[in-house]
Amino acid sequence: MSEYWKSQPRKFCEYCKCWITDNKPSVDFHEKGKKHQENVKRKIDEVRKKGITDAKKKEELEDDIQKMEKAALEAFKKDLASDPELAAKYGVRVRSEAEKEADRKKKVKEENIAKQKALEEVEKKLLEAEKKKKEGEWYEAKSVEGYTYYWNTVTHESKWVAPEVFVSLEEQEVRKKKEEEEAEKQARVQAELDSLPDQVEVGPLRHGATSTSAYGQWSTVKELPNLELPEEPTEPLEPLPVEDIPLPEPPKEKTVKQEGGRFKEKRVKSLAKDNETTKVTFKKRKVTSGARNTRQRDEED
Repeated sequence: MSEYWKSQPRKFCEYCKCWITDNKPSVDFHEKGKKHQENVKRKIDEVRKKGITDAKKKEELEDDIQKMEKAALEAFKKDLASDPELAAKYGVRVRSEAEKEADRKKKVKEENIAKQKALEEVEKKLLEAEKKKKEGEWYEAKSVEGYTYYWNTVTHESKWVAPEVFVSLEEQEVRKKKEEEEAEKQARVQAELDSLPDQVEVGPLRHGATSTSAYGQWSTVKELPNLELPEEPTEPLEPLPVEDIPLPEPPKEKTVKQEGGRFKEKRVKSLAKDNETTKVTFKKRKVTSGARNTRQRDEED
């Protein structure tokens, strides 16, 4: 049987840029060394600084792109305003200064009319309430003989001739039913509130109790709620004016925090200059027993 030589496997350290024997004792000894740990820490610092720099560059690039897009849209609006054919091609209507002024006046006029109508409605309601409070309401009633007459709730005046506005017997029945239903509802709610315990019991439920008994029961919704959604336009929309083309919001200004009154750490890798290749060493001074610049031990030490 022939013999052959097999070399030991080697491992390259990416942090120290050197080769080591690829076995557990050698790898552990190298990784626990001070030089390797400093190189790993230095590499982590470099990656962190590079990440911060890349993030700043990316943010600045996004801000520049937003500024470019806004400037391009503004220039496009100017082109549309100056070239009617281009505006017609993109389905945009260019308005003249006279049309803009007319639209502005029309909008102001409509707002004033709406405010005036709202004020008039409020005043009308207040006057009706005040009049009803002073004069009262006329109610329809039946006498013992079956004749119809009308009486006032404030003055208690009665007459045979029907007034212009009065509450008929049917309306009185509807009002009475509504009041009874409201009273029953309030009484039911109050009874449910009174039946609730003062403190909620913690722990397993008693026999026959349900998890929803203390919080009411489910109720069926008969009518769907009004979501106030906008109605779909039936007529075709007019071309959008140039001034109504939306522009992106300007980028927010960044506030740079000034770190004042702090000491920044500066690490010196070597005491030698950059162009020097010699190794810097410290010379140990030999101190003799009769030296004057050394502190002698006294009795207090």
